[in-house]
Amino acid sequence: MSEKTKNARPAGGTAGQAAENNAGCKIPQDDYTTDAGPISRLLSHGRENAVPLRHLTAMTKLDGRTVRAMIAEERLAGAPILADNSTGYFLPASEDEKAQFIRSMKHRAKEIERAAEAIEKSGR
Repeated sequence: MSEKTKNARPAGGTAGQAAENNAGCKIPQDDYTTDAGPISRLLSHGRENAVPLRHLTAMTKLDGRTVRAMIAEERLAGAPILADNSTGYFLPASEDEKAQFIRSMKHRAKEIERAAEAIEKSGR
């Protein structure tokens, strides 16, 4: 088996394929459901237990946009769902993880504001 074939991901989003892709995550493989419920119930504490968006979409059978909207809604309701670009979504295992996430979000907000202001000033 070539290296390319060995590392290829299966196509589609069935629960079986999600189980195969979800091998490193600590979520029970029988927890796939069409009744999504809160996303936070699918998450574990700590960055090392983060769940990528593709796994959450497979587990909930919802598209990525819907899952992200649910996460945003839960956050606004007080659920401390953290994320980073490299590992996925997780609950805080420490105050340090929470503080890192807050710093990251505030930095992103500043960068978005700077981009908006630059476009606004461009005069086109």
